[in-house]
Amino acid sequence: MRAMYRDGRTSASTAWLSAVVWPCLTNAGIAAFLYLLMRYALSPEVQDLARRGLVFAIITVCAASALFLVGTALSTYPLRRTADRRTSAVRTAVVRLPLRQSLLAGLLWTLTGLVATCAAAVAQSVQMAIITVMCMVLGGVAGAALTYFITERTMRPVTAAVIDGTVFDEVVTPTVRVRIVTAWLVGSALPILGVLLVAADIGLADGAGQPFDVRRAVIALAAIALVAGGLATWLASGAVGDPVHALRAAARDVEDGDLSTRVEVYDTTELGRLQAGFNAMVSGLAERQRLRDMFGRYVGEDVARRAVDTGISLGGTETEVAVLFVDLVGSTTLADRQSPTEVVGLLNRFFETVIEVIDTNDGFVNKFQGDAVLAVFGAPIAKDDTCTTALAAARTLSARLGPIVGPAGFGIGVSAGTAIAGHVGSSERFEYTVIGTPVNEAARLTELAKDSAPARVLAAAAVVRCADRAEQRCWRIGESVHLRGRLEETVIARPVD
Repeated sequence: MRAMYRDGRTSASTAWLSAVVWPCLTNAGIAAFLYLLMRYALSPEVQDLARRGLVFAIITVCAASALFLVGTALSTYPLRRTADRRTSAVRTAVVRLPLRQSLLAGLLWTLTGLVATCAAAVAQSVQMAIITVMCMVLGGVAGAALTYFITERTMRPVTAAVIDGTVFDEVVTPTVRVRIVTAWLVGSALPILGVLLVAADIGLADGAGQPFDVRRAVIALAAIALVAGGLATWLASGAVGDPVHALRAAARDVEDGDLSTRVEVYDTTELGRLQAGFNAMVSGLAERQRLRDMFGRYVGEDVARRAVDTGISLGGTETEVAVLFVDLVGSTTLADRQSPTEVVGLLNRFFETVIEVIDTNDGFVNKFQGDAVLAVFGAPIAKDDTCTTALAAARTLSARLGPIVGPAGFGIGVSAGTAIAGHVGSSERFEYTVIGTPVNEAARLTELAKDSAPARVLAAAAVVRCADRAEQRCWRIGESVHLRGRLEETVIARPVD
């Protein structure tokens, strides 16, 4: 409805028109029923009074209806012209409109009742004035209550368009309890008042020695109880049930993963606070999801999920991992020969390929170091056969990176062993990383692999020995080399040509 109000004036115009016309017709219908009740269903004295006052009744109802239309039009016209501004004054006026319409209807019923009561007292007696007062009270309460419910329902598109969270503290409107009690008043209390009206009329007729048949009065009151009570109950239940149904449907959408779901806030009772609270909750969930997604892009989905599920603490644990290190050769020279845009494009294609291959082989891209990538297999989520998947990823990268980097070249090193995996840094800023011999060895093998044409891939022989037989057949174990920073020599392996 909010979009309809912003983008299409038809919905808003219909709401304003309905807020004027339908309450007027409802009150006129109640007045007509009360006249027919007095004219045909009560005692002969009341019927005679009603017959002789037909012209007076028509004029009174027409005048009251005209006053209601004029008063409503005058009070709503400025709002219709300023509703788009959504200022505090406009929001307050729109939210208060149903209550103001109801009070206007009650005021007109009171003025009409005073005129009719005085006329009855002058024409007949005080007892006849009492009957007239009871009829006016019956009509006034029903008219004011139905006016509120109808206006509240028809004005929902406009209310939803201008309302915001501040209006709950600025405007006092009937609560859910008051609405339910009002529906009970129209559906139950007023028919009982009608029975008292008939009883009072019976007493008047008995005192005059003219008993009458009350069946028509009972039937009429039962009919109006069914119609008015049913309408009031339907409107009141809709005022409570519609927001609840909307919330239930929205909650189902959120449960299905749609965090763009919002409910219209058009109610200013506890239900309106619930609507606004639901929207705030979903906005918070969406923001949390965006942060989690961004967090996952920075540190990896597995690390992000583990951090959300178990929390974050500094320190690490010893873990058996396989490590793959891949580095681009000559990136400094590339920056001198090509434009920054071309260099960034090359790096993005390089990283995109590395990430895709590592993810396909159940690895975790731990960090980017300039134009190099450190990938870990077996942390933060422990997995089986990490040596096999790391070696398979290295061979795949060797085949796919050649056409991408061209003459720049690259180097890939693979190692495995026990490392410390966890969060390092301070409580204000930290990162997930893997530290240990496998990382250092993989980095040194990468430097050596840059000159190891054509595959430019080297792995520690110990990694090949712990892989499955199918992967072992794809590698050839070679010589021993002394890597910088290592005390012992490392037996290296190359992919089979």
